[in-house]
Amino acid sequence: MPTLCVLYISSIPVLKEPSGISVQDGKRPDGCTLTPWRAGKCLAWDVTVPGTLAERYVHLTSKECGLAAIRPSDEKIKKYEHALPSLDFLPICIEVLGPMDPNTSKFIKTLCKMIGVRSGDNREFFFAINHISCLLQRFLRVCVSENINLNADV
Repeated sequence: MPTLCVLYISSIPVLKEPSGISVQDGKRPDGCTLTPWRAGKCLAWDVTVPGTLAERYVHLTSKECGLAAIRPSDEKIKKYEHALPSLDFLPICIEVLGPMDPNTSKFIKTLCKMIGVRSGDNREFFFAINHISCLLQRFLRVCVSENINLNADV
């Protein structure tokens, strides 16, 4: 996922799969910042890529675009919100066909603005947005290809 790359470009030190941070089921977030993100709290995140056309979500996505990303986002917030009180938790949810939940979209824009400010070049915001978009398209293309290959074997 391009999150680590973008955080690195933004000069934000991060730790992938931090030990010592877990919820009751023993699972832990995918990463966290090593410096405070907001209000003196470090940022922890967990990435989910739900299948837009998966049986579990198709009844939602047939009604409104992006609902397959919003539902897991809400579930992650409930799971980690009280388990990680010392961290500012952010679920990053992007559907296989592209839509993302509002928190993820806002987070990506915030990171790209930080890149623009740190570089001193206003165009860097647009370059970062385009770079992330291309990375996501490549990643999601692989997800779709893998799904097609798995279903072809059945």
